[in-house]
Amino acid sequence: MSQHRLKLNLGASQTYIPGFVNIDISSLADVRVDLGIEPLPFPDNSVELIFSYHTLEHIEDYLFALGEIHRVLCHGGRLLLGVPYVTLTEYHLVNPYHHHNFNEFSFDFFDPGGLKGSASEDNSISFRKVYHHCHYMNGFRLLPSPLRDWCRRHLFNVVREIEFGLLAIKNDTPLPLPDATEWRREFVRCLKSRHAY
Repeated sequence: MSQHRLKLNLGASQTYIPGFVNIDISSLADVRVDLGIEPLPFPDNSVELIFSYHTLEHIEDYLFALGEIHRVLCHGGRLLLGVPYVTLTEYHLVNPYHHHNFNEFSFDFFDPGGLKGSASEDNSISFRKVYHHCHYMNGFRLLPSPLRDWCRRHLFNVVREIEFGLLAIKNDTPLPLPDATEWRREFVRCLKSRHAY
């Protein structure tokens, strides 16, 4: 990927990531944008990486924001997200500032090889999920995988948050299969690189 392409930290809030353009409605951000109603001020295909942590659930017009994210990412660009898990009652479901829910299937609706088109939607947003990772709460993380999966699907307050690595699909040019482990490492690097303003 070209060296001149941008890296964005969307929903930076009170933090910034060095080397990224930090974007938020906060006046502290490098670029002040309301992601639910204002377009991102970058050209099409100009961004190689977007990191966003606990932001998309706050955006009322989530499809507009996701469309803008897709527009500015280049073909093969990376979208790394962390969001609350749908069944988290103590923080997410009761939060009046959260508008959307996420689980491991949320982005399958934007994957041409997955559920894209199943809702008769008409948009150009296409992503392939490279990985998702659930952050289990308390003792649930210690359970054997089949039991942990059953609990996640049937109980509340099993998973605190979920992270995603999504590959932007912009045209028909084939893309190599990304290394999910490296993408997860990149997510963790971004998360640990955040500093308070």
